[in-house]
Amino acid sequence: MPYSCSDFASNIVNHLFDNGLIPATVAGSDNLEYQATEAMAAITDLATRAAASPALTPRSAPATGAAQRQARSAQFMTELLDAHETLTAIGEQKGVRTLADCMYMLSAVQKGTQIEVHHPTESEILDIIQSLPSATLWMTYVHEVTE
Repeated sequence: MPYSCSDFASNIVNHLFDNGLIPATVAGSDNLEYQATEAMAAITDLATRAAASPALTPRSAPATGAAQRQARSAQFMTELLDAHETLTAIGEQKGVRTLADCMYMLSAVQKGTQIEVHHPTESEILDIIQSLPSATLWMTYVHEVTE
C-alpha cells in the first residue's frame, strides 16, 4: 500500500504530539488546516528556541514523549554497543554489576526516570556513560549518591 499525503500528515502530527510539542486537541482534530497551522507553529517555535540556545535543542532536552524516549533508548543502546561490541563483553570486561547497571540505565531512558549510582560502587557504569558520545545527555538519567 503506498504512503499517502494523509499518512505523512498524520505521522507528523502524531510525532509532534508524542514529543509534547502540540496539545491533544490539535492531534485529535479533524480540521487539517488547523493541524497544519499548529504543526508549523510548533516547528517554528522549536527552531527558534534551538537557534537561540543550542543547550535547549531537542537532542539534549528531557525526553517528554513515548516516541522520543524510545528513540533515546535506541540511541543509548547503539552508542553502548558501538563502544563495547557486545553486552557479554561488558560483563566480561567490566563485571556483571556494570552490565546490570547498563540495563537499568536503558530502562531509565525508556521510562524517562533515573538510576541511582552509589559511591563507592563496584559498578563502572559512570565510566561507561562518560565514555559515550552523548555522555552529557545520559548523565541526566543518573542520580549520584555518596555514602
